[in-house]
Amino acid sequence: MTTTSSNLYVLLLGKFMSLFASSLFTFVAGLTVLTTSGSGLQFALVLLAGTVPRVLLSPFAGAFADKLDRKRVIITMESLNAALFFLAGAASLVWTFGVPAFLIITCLLSVVSTFLSVTLSSSIPLLFNQNELQRANSLIQTVISVSSIGTPLLAGALFKLLPISAFLLSSSLLFVIAALVASRLTFQTHERVSSDQSTWDDVRSGFRYLKQQRVLWTLTVLAALLNFFFIASEILFPIVALQEIGVSPLQFGFLESMFAVGFLVASLAHALPVFAIKYRLATVRTSLIVMSCLFIVPAMPIYFDFSVTPAIVLFTSFALLSGFFILRVNIPMQLYLQTNTEPSYLGRVMGVLEALAMGITPLGFILFGALSEWVSVAYLYTICMVCLLSITLFAMHRIRHDIVGEKADAFANAESASAHQ
Repeated sequence: MTTTSSNLYVLLLGKFMSLFASSLFTFVAGLTVLTTSGSGLQFALVLLAGTVPRVLLSPFAGAFADKLDRKRVIITMESLNAALFFLAGAASLVWTFGVPAFLIITCLLSVVSTFLSVTLSSSIPLLFNQNELQRANSLIQTVISVSSIGTPLLAGALFKLLPISAFLLSSSLLFVIAALVASRLTFQTHERVSSDQSTWDDVRSGFRYLKQQRVLWTLTVLAALLNFFFIASEILFPIVALQEIGVSPLQFGFLESMFAVGFLVASLAHALPVFAIKYRLATVRTSLIVMSCLFIVPAMPIYFDFSVTPAIVLFTSFALLSGFFILRVNIPMQLYLQTNTEPSYLGRVMGVLEALAMGITPLGFILFGALSEWVSVAYLYTICMVCLLSITLFAMHRIRHDIVGEKADAFANAESASAHQ
């Protein structure tokens, strides 16, 4: 077995264990707060406690990833999570946890997981050869999809049967396994950031580097804006389906699962050679145009007064296609960032990207939540489609020469390869 193949199995197993453990707690914590307090505000505070640290700390996490030994950082963060949940599990055997306890645990988990996720994301190009990056990224997305589908189902089934201590101690064990698995990763050698400059200087130098790379900066800003409009869909889609069309809660649960199914199908498909992405920037452009046009689909049953059954068929198609094309955008964007960023800046670039993407999320929730009270949801979807399409066309026009150049380089490499055969 080659080193990169070994890295893939190790990374996927560790990622699954870590994701499953954190998702298990996040689901149970939210459900416990809702069922015991009945307060939507307190539930929102728990979600906020998991978001704010990621926004504030991601650039610093990226700086530490570039400066320190990545393998050691990953093992340390997994171990810290294991210790956190073990202590929390032991404490829950003695005291009954209220909302403050869940807020504290969620915040600490978010702090540690920020350093873990940024380090892992920026480590992928150092674990795999370039020709294996697409398969690795796709299978990582598969693990994320399986975890997002399976964790709520399992936690929901066991929620009434097991005490909170059982979930906390189980998460601790999963993090221990993730730490042990991470010790088997083998990294390629690369130049690290000089340790004589401060962390703040590292963050600023990473931001300056990203701003100087026109294509990388365009993709980073574009990714943040995309996240903003996808948040809009998370707010608007339940309103359209449940309130405007009148689907049942069971039918809505089915529709929500279709997004994850589309995501899962796309991640598995992109791990196959037949879905190999030859032109990354061109693929991003085409997929974003399709995604932009798809944004009008949930508004169509309102404009044309559909009944429930044809609306569900349309919504199902929208969910499946959205899940597929979201990944069709993410994979080539990740590949371009990973292969066109200097290894010594990978952590800081990923940190800035995550901070921008996560930082715009609360604004999206607040803005579209408020607008949905005053403006027709169909109009909001239409406005989002126009804005997303306009942003896409502007961003792609800005890097149009790079798109052409990428195709020319790929053609030249193919010609060179055929000449040597």
